[in-house]
Amino acid sequence: MKRKKVYSLFHINLILFYTSSVLMIPMLVVLAYIFDLHLATSPTIIIAIAGMITLVYFTIGLLYMIFKKEQLKRKLKPTYIKEFSTLFIINALGVLGIGVLFIYLGGPDRYVPHVIIPLFLGTYLLIFIAGDRFFNINLLRK
Repeated sequence: MKRKKVYSLFHINLILFYTSSVLMIPMLVVLAYIFDLHLATSPTIIIAIAGMITLVYFTIGLLYMIFKKEQLKRKLKPTYIKEFSTLFIINALGVLGIGVLFIYLGGPDRYVPHVIIPLFLGTYLLIFIAGDRFFNINLLRK
């Protein structure tokens, strides 16, 4: 029987950080859409502000990961359930944000489900694989 590798908290936080950095603009666009900011300003300005916030988040997060690297590499857990839930929420908001970006960029509203559903299925498959490999969570067992 082959043993599973247990990853350190640093590697798990790195996965979460990169995922949230990539999907930060769509997540912020979802928040702007919830609060109807597109009625007060143009979607271009909303996307530009989200891009600037993402850049600030990335630099601060990168500095945090660099300074806490040695401390986080020494922490191990058998499973990372809270971190896996966070990853799932980040991906769900990111997929919804991509649907809102589709609307902002001029796509017809009736095609939003055609964008969101395949993206959600693809990201769910990636989360399923990452959960089994990195987070030591098997979704089929529970």
